[in-house]
Amino acid sequence: MDDASAQANVAAFFRHRADAPAGCAAALIGSLSRLPGCDDPAVTFGRLARACVPDFADGCQVELSDGAAPHFRVTQPASSAAVPTAKRDQMLCTPFRAVSAVGYPSYGGVVTHWWNRRKPSEADAVIAELMVRHVVGLVDCERLMAAVARAEDRAASLALRAISGRTISLATGVVMHQNGLGADDAEDLIRQAAGMSGRCLHQVAASVVRSGSL
Repeated sequence: MDDASAQANVAAFFRHRADAPAGCAAALIGSLSRLPGCDDPAVTFGRLARACVPDFADGCQVELSDGAAPHFRVTQPASSAAVPTAKRDQMLCTPFRAVSAVGYPSYGGVVTHWWNRRKPSEADAVIAELMVRHVVGLVDCERLMAAVARAEDRAASLALRAISGRTISLATGVVMHQNGLGADDAEDLIRQAAGMSGRCLHQVAASVVRSGSL
């Protein structure tokens, strides 16, 4: 889910829910729309904890794990050592699980919100779910962009190697014709020339193709 979708969903929800806490709507929507993404879910979920306190709840704790890295936990306000346990009916837990499809590890966890002076409503539960989905979407987007960048780098590298190999083959043919040599000997001669000139093999081969001689 992108920023615009999350913002539209939350805005529409506030408009149609009678029990939605309308006083914090604008601040919460603004916090969500400005929430930056990261391919590390610990970073993005940590930002969510800061964004929704106090605009949504009085406190928030995020716990998540990908099964490999150490268990991650962040609590807002930071001074809170742990989620209060004395008032269970004032806490709201939103579990989540995200399955990665682009080479990253899957992860899961729970986001816990709490309020000091009231119990969470059904509206709070739906809003919390929307926020978690939004953050998962941000992480997925960043991971997809990173995967695309890696694929583009690999494609560019393969293209460069293909061009370089073609140039060396053409240069080898030129040297073979000029000197009556076999393919291996002609390529060895080009490599020797590259070593003596301090240039890479591709540069020497390109020079041979341009000039028609070694």
